[in-house]
Amino acid sequence: MSGTAIAMAGLTHRFGKRTAVDDLQLKVPTGTVCGFLGRNGAGKTTTIQILMNLLQPTAGQVEVLGMDPARDFLELRQQVGYVAENPVLYGWMKVRELAWFTGQFYDTWNAGKVEGLIDRFGLDPEQKVKHLSRGMNAQLALALALGHEPRLLILDEPAMGLDVLVRRDFLESIIGLIQEEGRTVFLSSHLVHEVERVADRVAVIHQGRLVAEGTVDEVKQSVKRVVVRLSDAVGELTDIAGLRQVQGEGAQRLLTVVGYGEAQAAQIEAQGGRIVGVLDLSLEEAFVAHVSTAEGGRP
Repeated sequence: MSGTAIAMAGLTHRFGKRTAVDDLQLKVPTGTVCGFLGRNGAGKTTTIQILMNLLQPTAGQVEVLGMDPARDFLELRQQVGYVAENPVLYGWMKVRELAWFTGQFYDTWNAGKVEGLIDRFGLDPEQKVKHLSRGMNAQLALALALGHEPRLLILDEPAMGLDVLVRRDFLESIIGLIQEEGRTVFLSSHLVHEVERVADRVAVIHQGRLVAEGTVDEVKQSVKRVVVRLSDAVGELTDIAGLRQVQGEGAQRLLTVVGYGEAQAAQIEAQGGRIVGVLDLSLEEAFVAHVSTAEGGRP
């Protein structure tokens, strides 16, 4: 698909009776950094494993760089860089040796680039991999994933388990590389505020289903906090589409509403509420609203 790096249509995967990915519909435009957001267990890793042909979908279709991951697996591996949540590297090798070894699998391997990244990350080429810290291990995995000049970089919780400062440095490294080379990146994470710093677009998955997708600003604007003043005759506001949370007591309420618009405003006013303000949310606040439920219902 021209202009589309990743396309999923009705993508579904079940482990026995449990549905991990449920009718997922998503397109990732070429040249963008897309944050794939969801709580732990939302289906992010399962989706990525399907993209990398590590799992086969139960139903639906998926294309990566216009190819079928199962049919075109070998060709895709030459064009996609992948960093797993917990990358397992050969600990008995030195950093330099592992870079050379990895390069033997790729026709387009850029040894000079990998050496530059190793230096940029402050890694010692002569140090054994098993002696690297977790942060250094993650940075080495990223350098190796970029060594064959991939068109698409897929990162599954690449900063998982790292401390705050190391995560910041790691993601800033990603920012620099992406800005320099203009590659497509699909970045899975539950660290919303950190993804916001690097992403052009975000897709939010909850219980295997896509619940929000668009540019960072579009997803932020998809949820509003509405300040409502109640008359004495009004008890509680109910039956408002997209209502996620009600805060406050007395005459004033603060409503968190997904998809707030004229219809929701009319529902509030029909119940005797007077809207006195509409507030924007951060991406993290919008994410929480999308993956939350209202009074026990589905999001």
